[in-house]
Amino acid sequence: MIVIWKVIKWIFLPLLALVVLYVAFSFLLTYIPTGKEVAGNRETTKVYFFSNGVHLDFVFPLELIPTDLRSQFTYTESAKLMGIGWGDKGFYLDTETWADLKASVAIRAMFLPSATAMHVTEHPGVSSQWSYAEFTDAQLAEIWTHIRETFEYDADGKIIELVGEGYGDLDRFYEAEGNYSCFKTCNTWVNTGMKKIGYRTAVWTPLDKGVLRYLPLVSDPAPTED
Repeated sequence: MIVIWKVIKWIFLPLLALVVLYVAFSFLLTYIPTGKEVAGNRETTKVYFFSNGVHLDFVFPLELIPTDLRSQFTYTESAKLMGIGWGDKGFYLDTETWADLKASVAIRAMFLPSATAMHVTEHPGVSSQWSYAEFTDAQLAEIWTHIRETFEYDADGKIIELVGEGYGDLDRFYEAEGNYSCFKTCNTWVNTGMKKIGYRTAVWTPLDKGVLRYLPLVSDPAPTED
């Protein structure tokens, strides 16, 4: 019994405290904003954000995707927009649905720096449940720099596709730079991009809500002028 108590005291309790602190800061820091809104009198372009409830993607109309990147993506004639996200490679490839999630994959993704991938998904139109942001040309260019720097390239400067990987005919996976962990998640990647351009977003967030809480929904009524 004494040995068991020592194990609880020196291993389990510190781990529990770390988990509690992580969860607390995950929620707290999403409510502390950084950056500012785009001024309304500046010319802007609308970019969308899609979340499946956990993972967040940037979503761009095809015409906003730089030609050199768009030419490397595979998509159907019905595609009007492309979603781009970053995440844990093992989680992406081995977990098509939550029912497929393995404890080993989840633990490795959260607690061990792990390999990553880019996920590119085509969409036939804009959903009323998406969120959106208005970017200036300079902000949009900086977001593309953020995305470009995350793709991994071969010796010829082409993005490296994970051939044969995908959940269906409407998405593809590509090699990515960086390692995934509980401190650098798919959602912190989007949040980091927003911070780089000075857009209003969370100080830090491993959750999709840390970005989405500062963005309007497509279905929100347009603001009226007084």
